[in-house]
Amino acid sequence: MIRSFGFTLVAVSARLLVPFLLLTYYMLNDFSLPGGRERMVGEVLNVNIWVGIALNVVITEWVVLRKIKRAGI
Repeated sequence: MIRSFGFTLVAVSARLLVPFLLLTYYMLNDFSLPGGRERMVGEVLNVNIWVGIALNVVITEWVVLRKIKRAGI
């Protein structure tokens, strides 16, 4: 159930990560936009869903393992 909830929130967390990913892209390219804004937005939108999935998987597994550890299983 917790894992289902985590995957359900992937879209929400991916949207929340977009500003941070845009800033990271900008910083990693030495504060310039080599391909223009369209390329930057395109690359960030390709990456944001995967970052959202990875982040949610890590958080949900941490919650599940913590509950298992507390239960003593």
